Amino acid sequence: MLQELNPVSIRGRELRKVLGGSFSGRVDQSGLKFFSRGLPFNLATGLGILMRGSVRPAREREDEFRLPPFVRLSGGFGFTGEVMSLQVDEQRYAQLKSVWHEKFGRLLIANVHLHHGFERFRPLMQLLETALHDGLILQAHLDQLLVHLDQAQARRLREIDHLLESVHRAEKVHDGILIGGDLNSTSEGAAYAALNLDGYHDLSSDSEPTWDPKTNFENHRLQRDLGFDFPLPDFGNPEFVRIYRAFDEIPRRIDFLLTKGSLVRASSVSRFGFVNSMNGLAPSDHFGLMASFEGRT
Repeated sequence: MLQELNPVSIRGRELRKVLGGSFSGRVDQSGLKFFSRGLPFNLATGLGILMRGSVRPAREREDEFRLPPFVRLSGGFGFTGEVMSLQVDEQRYAQLKSVWHEKFGRLLIANVHLHHGFERFRPLMQLLETALHDGLILQAHLDQLLVHLDQAQARRLREIDHLLESVHRAEKVHDGILIGGDLNSTSEGAAYAALNLDGYHDLSSDSEPTWDPKTNFENHRLQRDLGFDFPLPDFGNPEFVRIYRAFDEIPRRIDFLLTKGSLVRASSVSRFGFVNSMNGLAPSDHFGLMASFEGRT
C-alpha cells in the first residue's frame, strides 16, 4: 500500500516492472487537467496497491455488498484524474480491495491517506504554551489557532467515519481486515483513537517514527526548498511559523498498519526506506512499514 505516488500510472508501471505482480491506483490530487494538460503541470499524485506472490483478487459473491474500488473520504465539488480533473480543494480517498491469500483467507485491504493538518498534539501545545508564557504570541491569536486545529481533527474523524461505513458493510464476508497508510496524525490523535475504538489492532505499536526529519534530513530539506507552507494562519507573526516548523521537525509515527481478524498478529514489523549513505536521500519523506506474518494467527 503506497501513498503520494506521482504520477500514479508511471510509478505503478515502474513498481510492476521491478517487483512484479499487479497494480491498481487512484489519483487523489491533480488540480485542473484537460486531456492531461493543465495546472499544476506535474501533479497527479495518489494511492496504489501492489499485489504480489500468493495474493490475488477475491471473487465477488452475488449476495454480498459490492465493494467499490475507492471511497471519497472528504473534499468538495469536483473529481480527480491524470487525464481529466476538476479539483479546486483538497480531496482525500481510501482505496479498497478484496483479496485472497492462501493462509489468511479473504482479506479486505484499505489504503488510506488522511487530511494533512495539525491538531492539538502534545508537543505542539507545549511549544505554543511556552511562546504564550514568554509573550511571543497573543492569547487571542492562540484561541483562533485552536479552532483551526480542532477543524483538522474533526475532518480526519469524518474521513474515518466514511471509511468505516464501507468497511463495516463488507467485513462480515472477510476473514481479516488491514487498514494501512498515512493518517497524518499520531497515536495520540483522534483518528487513531476512533480506529482503536472500532476494534483495530496496531501492528506497529513500538512507536518508532515514520516521519523523521532528523534522520531523513535531505528529503525534508528538499521539501522546504520547494516552498512547502503550513495550512495554518500565522497572524503576521513569524513566531507562529517558527513554532510550526519546530513541531514539524519532531520525529513521530504517522503511518500505521491496523488489523482485525486473521491478520491481528504479525511475527515482526519493521521500517524500511532508510537514507542512502552515499547521497543522504531516502525513497520518500516517510519511512515505510512492513509486517511479516507466520501461519494463520
